[in-house]
Amino acid sequence: MKNTLTGVVIGIAIVIGGYFSIDFIKNIGNIDTKTLPSYSTKFDKSVNPHKDLREAMDKSKKSGKNILLIVGGSWCKWCGAMDNFINTNQDVQNKFYTDFEVVRVYYGSGTNKETQSLLKQFPTIPGTPHFFVLNSDAKLIKNFGTTQLEQGSSYNKTKFMDFIDQHKAKTK
Repeated sequence: MKNTLTGVVIGIAIVIGGYFSIDFIKNIGNIDTKTLPSYSTKFDKSVNPHKDLREAMDKSKKSGKNILLIVGGSWCKWCGAMDNFINTNQDVQNKFYTDFEVVRVYYGSGTNKETQSLLKQFPTIPGTPHFFVLNSDAKLIKNFGTTQLEQGSSYNKTKFMDFIDQHKAKTK
C-alpha cells in the first residue's frame, strides 16, 4: 500500500509539473522581444537613428547578420498590421529577429533632423513600412516596398519568410 501511495504522489507531481512547464517548453528557442533593444521593436520619433544604426552595425559585425532598417511609424496602418503579423506568427518572429539586426526608424509628422539626415542617404520612400536591407557597413543591399508582401489586410506568410531567406546574410 505504501508503494502504491508513493507511486500516486509521484505521478501527480509529474502531471502537475508537466502542466506548468508546457509554456516553458513551447517557448524554448523563441525570441523574447522584451530582451531586444527598443529600436528593434518600436518606432520612436525622439531618438537619434544614427546612434541606433551604429549600434546595429556593431552587432551586425559580430553576428554576421544583415541590418533591416524599417521605416514607418505607429500612425501607419500597415506598420501596425506588420507588427501584429510578426507577433502572432512565432516562426516569423523568430526568423525575423534571428536573421536580421532590426532597426526601426520613425518617419512621419514630427520626424526629427537626425532622421531626415539619415534617410537622405537612401532612396526616396514611396510608402510605409519600407525596408532597407543593409550590410554591416550600412551599405544598401536592397530597397524594398512591403506592399509586395501584403495579403488582404495583413501579410502573406510565405512571401514574408521568402523575403527573410533571400535577404539575410549569406553564411560562409
